[in-house]
Amino acid sequence: MNKKGQALVEFILVLPILLLIIISMIDIGNIFLKKFDLNNDLETVATLYENGDMTNLNNYLEEENINLSENSKDDMITLTLSQKVSISTPVIQQVLGNEYEIKTSKTIFKQ
Repeated sequence: MNKKGQALVEFILVLPILLLIIISMIDIGNIFLKKFDLNNDLETVATLYENGDMTNLNNYLEEENINLSENSKDDMITLTLSQKVSISTPVIQQVLGNEYEIKTSKTIFKQ
């Protein structure tokens, strides 16, 4: 019996699964990284919003391709940032779609 041929066949059968797992880990890592970046962007946006610097705020949001929504209740404002992350793994695309939307929010007091 040829052990080298058997190992090659087994490798060829397992390779697509291994590649799918590796690409999935990269996609999930990318989502977490984008979420971390969006949390950092939220601090910048909140500072610009509190200072009333709407020109720089709009420029920053457009440059970073981020959507901002604000919800006012009593003397507090909730700022919510959202951004879409593209998914490249076929299996994860079927679960999450081609683009996954991440969101983060922060509540601040009205000035």
